[in-house]
Amino acid sequence: MSKPVTDFNDPINLQVMWNRLIFIADQADNVLGKTAFSPIVRENHDYVTVLLDSKGRALAQCTWSIPVFITSLPAAAQKFFLPKFPVDALEEGDVLATNDPEIGTGHLPDVTMITPIFKNGKVVAYAGSIAHLPDIGGAPLHSEASDIFEEGIRFPIVKLLKAGVPNKDVFDIIEASVRLPTEVRGDLESMIAANNVMGRELVKFLDEYGLDDVDGLADAIHTRSEAQTRKAIRQWPNGKYSAEMLLDGYDIDIKLKATVVVSDDSIHVDYAGTSPQVLHSINCRTNYRYAHSVYALKCLLDPDTPNNEGCITPISDDAPLGSILNPEQWTAGNSRNLIGHAIPSLIFKALEGVVPDKVMGDSGGAPIWAANCVGRRDDGTQYGSVQNFHGGQGARAEFDGLDTLSFPSNCKVTAIEMFEIAVPALTECKELIADSGGAGKYRGGLGQRVVLRNLGKSPMNIYLASERVRHPCFGVVEGQNGMAGKVMKNGQPQFPKGKVVLKTGERLEVETPGGGGWGRASERSASFIEQDLAEGLISPRAAKTVYDYKGAGAVAAE
Repeated sequence: MSKPVTDFNDPINLQVMWNRLIFIADQADNVLGKTAFSPIVRENHDYVTVLLDSKGRALAQCTWSIPVFITSLPAAAQKFFLPKFPVDALEEGDVLATNDPEIGTGHLPDVTMITPIFKNGKVVAYAGSIAHLPDIGGAPLHSEASDIFEEGIRFPIVKLLKAGVPNKDVFDIIEASVRLPTEVRGDLESMIAANNVMGRELVKFLDEYGLDDVDGLADAIHTRSEAQTRKAIRQWPNGKYSAEMLLDGYDIDIKLKATVVVSDDSIHVDYAGTSPQVLHSINCRTNYRYAHSVYALKCLLDPDTPNNEGCITPISDDAPLGSILNPEQWTAGNSRNLIGHAIPSLIFKALEGVVPDKVMGDSGGAPIWAANCVGRRDDGTQYGSVQNFHGGQGARAEFDGLDTLSFPSNCKVTAIEMFEIAVPALTECKELIADSGGAGKYRGGLGQRVVLRNLGKSPMNIYLASERVRHPCFGVVEGQNGMAGKVMKNGQPQFPKGKVVLKTGERLEVETPGGGGWGRASERSASFIEQDLAEGLISPRAAKTVYDYKGAGAVAAE
């Protein structure tokens, strides 16, 4: 351009430039996903790419994102990365990284990586990414560890690259500490490449628009986004709105309690009354908790504005120190999603009397059900891969919940063909479970039944992460509960958060929970019930007893 674009108040200029920043993050997303070595990154999309401004504030994120990552990453940058490595300690080509749970996303497998972006010798922004590595040493990813030191290697914020040169000592330590060094190193290299793409494309963007930095554009985006959120909050009545829920926990029930305090144009979420921290790997650290708090409220307040720092500025939260949502630093937390993923449902429940048309029922995909399969192949080499199994989404005010959906994690499932390449297992069955969605004017999404059989000559160790076996997903606005989940080995019930050993030919069967319903079941339309019956999503018995339906379709099905 002949002259710099400085008028960020022009809505057309702003929208075009904002979209371009999102596209830059999407380009990095494509690079990371297409070059990653491990199925959990390449197939499950358990990663995120985020563009940060010069202060470490979130500016733009990739379109397909993990909600917890997009909030944890800028928090890590502002609180930890930038204070430890201020601009005068950085060189072009440096890459910073850590997997410290207190800094990043709350568990060791997630690596948070930040690359400074230079223009004319000055740091003008940062490229950030987070990815879940396939292994981090210690005990394989599961819920049984009693402190963080059992869960794997933990490295502080280090320079993985110094002025573009790999820090061999750091890479050697990481690779020597994990079971799958090739996959881990490959994923780290993919993250580095993705960050480099963001840096390269942002500099091209600045050159095209005649800008020396992104600060003015960032301020415009943040200011408008914050104003939009505060405007939405002002539509809600001031007050305190509370809810509680019970989760299975590891060996005892866990109570989560949230009080949402609406004060003019800001919101605070108080988790006082929540259960204490536990001696197993389900504790949730502050970044992880806060990310789910703001995600739930963003869904209710302003789902359309692209995520950035301004969207969440009016929202805060806290939890008592020593609680499961604010544990001490030594506690284990590799399976923190088993508790943290339930936070959005809890906040929805608290606000069902305020915005009943916007909340949705509790979701069976909160948390993700995961089977971490580890063992040795017949040739003696080691394998390891995680397969996700999603439950039914909660119902909404105008729609049934979607079947087998990852919410709020937004993770994909490894394609069966790719999983069976990574692990010597056969997926014998994968089917929806009729009647598993909670009844309501709108029905909760269905859970699924999956059967895995070990084809290898050696035993397969499967480390389970599951929830909602004792406490099913609840409905909202008088909607009913969904069906609880099950875990079985060769037809016998198993501890849902333990280690299952499958010998050759043995089977693991999981049934994921159904989502909660929305509204009274008696208000569900006859046409919807008929359609459910025709598609086998509900049984004739449920049509009669749950929905009190007496139509010809139900009678004929008898």
